[in-house]
Amino acid sequence: MNRELIEQAQIPDMAFVYGGVRGRTMSSSRQAHAWKALVEGGIRQVIDLREDYHNDKYENVCKSHGVDYFRYPVCRKSECVAIMVEKFPELCELIDKGDFFISCAQGLHRTDIALCLYWVFHAADEGKEPPVLRGYLQEKGHGTGKIFHVLNLFYSYMTEKNGACPMPIEVFKDRKGIIQSTCADNSA
Repeated sequence: MNRELIEQAQIPDMAFVYGGVRGRTMSSSRQAHAWKALVEGGIRQVIDLREDYHNDKYENVCKSHGVDYFRYPVCRKSECVAIMVEKFPELCELIDKGDFFISCAQGLHRTDIALCLYWVFHAADEGKEPPVLRGYLQEKGHGTGKIFHVLNLFYSYMTEKNGACPMPIEVFKDRKGIIQSTCADNSA
């Protein structure tokens, strides 16, 4: 991935994370100028986190640029959490490969949640650093409550589905504590 080329795209709220990029969705025609830089910069996968987006337009735009599309809807509804748990292994695989662009509408809140899910339930076990939060920051008047709500639902659903906790509760609480401190640290 060529970071310099991708930076030229000037995507709002863009940041590099886990071998890929996060930022505002590329489904908008206002972002059309950025596609060339993303593709030439090595982005091969788009991960769309919008639960409320029910249209093939974004997937078709991705395909027209030779980029794969994966929809991972992030929300707090129980039926959505079930889908998130089901698709989680594929999400982890795509992030682990790198060369991805992950976003919700603004590339802030649901993106923070998805990256926290990835870290808590997968990447922390591999020794990766927690994600840098961009939307859920104390300086912006946001705490980690919504992130924790989804993490808790995810943990509960995985426990129920698999008949065993995905990790010891103490480890889960420690990882949430790290995310909480990240929220506060980023506002300093």
